[in-house]
Amino acid sequence: MKKNNLLLRFAVLVTALMCTLGASAQEAYACYTSSNTTLTFYYDNDRSSRSGTTYDLNTGYNYPDWYTDGTNFNVTKVVFDPSFAGARPTSTIYWFFGLSNLQSITGLEYLNTSEVTDMAWMFFYCTNLTSLELSHFNTSKVNSTYNMLGYCQSLTSLDLSSFNTSQVISMSSMFDHCVNLRTIYVGDGWNTAAVTYSDRMFAECTSLVGGQGTTYDANHVDAAYAHIDGGLSNSGYFTAKNAGLRGDVNGDNDVNISDVTALIDLLLGGGTISNSAADCNQDGQVSISDVTVLIDYLLSGNWP
Repeated sequence: MKKNNLLLRFAVLVTALMCTLGASAQEAYACYTSSNTTLTFYYDNDRSSRSGTTYDLNTGYNYPDWYTDGTNFNVTKVVFDPSFAGARPTSTIYWFFGLSNLQSITGLEYLNTSEVTDMAWMFFYCTNLTSLELSHFNTSKVNSTYNMLGYCQSLTSLDLSSFNTSQVISMSSMFDHCVNLRTIYVGDGWNTAAVTYSDRMFAECTSLVGGQGTTYDANHVDAAYAHIDGGLSNSGYFTAKNAGLRGDVNGDNDVNISDVTALIDLLLGGGTISNSAADCNQDGQVSISDVTVLIDYLLSGNWP
């Protein structure tokens, strides 16, 4: 009986050791496949069996090898395999730097950023990328977003509502030359208390409009306007997540002629109007004068 117990304990220890060895053999890496110009991120034991060129993830302030060997110019698609959810990178610096032909990123929800401290240059010059889903990013340990999204010239909106920027020291050039970026959503975790460097943060973001109608001003391109727009009394370039966009009466995250129709319908419907986005002149009530202000905005591109 005692011998059987010893054998059982030995078997358990061997099994545990094998599991430990198997887990330690897992690695995070990227694999480029030229046949479909796709860069895929994995966290598993299968690297040696992958077809294509595999790369270690970069460390420190070094470029990844898929940049230094010129592969970045060929990549049109980035994929995060579900296995990558087990990886815990500590830096994503330069990961997609200069991927000027990149058209899509899928599986980004499998990138766990809870241990990342540096996101500098992460998406810099992804000029053909039209959408980017960052609403799940954990940035609680990030200290730099320097040029993170610079020259992402095809993006029109960004959802950064999950961002906690309490540790960020550098936001310089974070959105530099995002010329078509119109809306940036943020949540309660966004703050600039620790920010020391923020020059050119919004430089040339000429399409940017805050949630209460604040438009781009070349004289305000640093972190001074890096907060939720408070209108004339506290101008900012961001829009509160789940808050009504000024003039977006129908709630489709855009302000156009259909909102004029929606506003008129609201007024004709009578009763109490609780749609804050309909208060276009920001006088605390919704009336026919808001229709005039909304039409003026659509014609001129500027709120009063």
